[in-house]
Amino acid sequence: MEALPIRPQTPHRPHRTPGAGAVRRPAAATSHAAAAAHPAVPVDPAVLAKQREFDQIMILQAEQEREANALRDLAMQQIKRDDQTMNEWIKLI
Repeated sequence: MEALPIRPQTPHRPHRTPGAGAVRRPAAATSHAAAAAHPAVPVDPAVLAKQREFDQIMILQAEQEREANALRDLAMQQIKRDDQTMNEWIKLI
């Protein structure tokens, strides 16, 4: 049986997304392409209103979470005091 010659193969390279390992271009070419792809858009009042509404919801939610945390902390302190009182009662018996 005769051995076949081994030919070196190129290593397999996984497909890369453009952002992961794209070829770097000079800054001038990149900024020009970005400017063409995303032209300057005036601020939309509807988008601003939605952003303000979202911000208000987040502020209210954060306040509710702070209140819930404060109530939970108070409850934990009360439970600790109740446990201490119970232990003192047990010691008396």
